[in-house]
Amino acid sequence: MRGEYEALENPVEETAGSASELNEQLQKLVTENRRLRKQIRQLKAAAAVKKKMEFSKLIFVGVSIVTMVITVFSCRMIWITMDTSALAYLIPAVFAEMATGTGFYYSKAKAENKIKLMALSDVQPEAHNFDT
Repeated sequence: MRGEYEALENPVEETAGSASELNEQLQKLVTENRRLRKQIRQLKAAAAVKKKMEFSKLIFVGVSIVTMVITVFSCRMIWITMDTSALAYLIPAVFAEMATGTGFYYSKAKAENKIKLMALSDVQPEAHNFDT
């Protein structure tokens, strides 16, 4: 590590440019450094902003939690009462709601992804693109 500093005793003499070229390069580097620092500050600020959870995701999470709670509650009550008749009605109803919520969430995500891909391809989204 020590050798690399000793090799460049006077780096200004070794460069083939004049003082104005060195100042010009220095100014370019200073400008680039400022631009990069500004970009880093913007990225940190964007990361610090807490995004609000989408409503569709909130519905999906809520339905998932309700499904799990009802399933655990049903298993607990079946264990206590030794009666499985509640499973015939309660569990299919809860999982049907879960399936509906999941289908809604994924169809919405599919449409959003299609819009994003169209924007990347510079295609204007139109109603007939979402019929299928």
